[in-house]
Amino acid sequence: MKIKLLLADDHQLVRKGFRALLEELDFVEIVGEAANGKEVINLLRSGARPDVALLDFEMPVMNGLEATEQIKRDFFGVKIIMLTMLQSKELIQEAVEKGVSGFLFKNASLEEFSDAIRRVARGETYFASEVALTLLKTVQSPDATMLAQLTEREIEILRLVAKGFSSTEIGRQLFISPRTVDTHRNNIIQKLDVQGIAGLVQFALKNKLI
Repeated sequence: MKIKLLLADDHQLVRKGFRALLEELDFVEIVGEAANGKEVINLLRSGARPDVALLDFEMPVMNGLEATEQIKRDFFGVKIIMLTMLQSKELIQEAVEKGVSGFLFKNASLEEFSDAIRRVARGETYFASEVALTLLKTVQSPDATMLAQLTEREIEILRLVAKGFSSTEIGRQLFISPRTVDTHRNNIIQKLDVQGIAGLVQFALKNKLI
């Protein structure tokens, strides 16, 4: 079964280059191209059903983050990899908060694209090594005491949240309601004293939970 991809970049030559590169991967099927986030939404509304959307961050009309927000709200199950040349901690944190499952720099190798697409399609997260380092720059060293505060169920939920699963998806996996997942997540955020989902991802990365 091929992984269906939607590709969005406002520069046509860049987009065509990505398409040619990605078509070398035999497990990938390109189901649509867009020049901005609005075109991505229109493609989805008209029936395109990608497993993974590769979105450029900087696009006119509607950028990658704005598109991510709408996709996560209106089109269940579409995973998102953000493409960028920026190494902004704030941007990465905001993208994670909005539900981005992966982050790649545009100069990534075909091997890295392949790995990222496979992992994100499986429901995991993928952060290019430079992105992970950017995220971790201000995070303190692993704190066993803080980790010890969490119950086994909370660690399980922390791992799944950090891998990019929604409360609904986690609830299905653990046979609990999405509201219970939200309660656990909020408790974990309080116990670890971190900033939202991005803080949970940082903590999980730093403590090798994902």
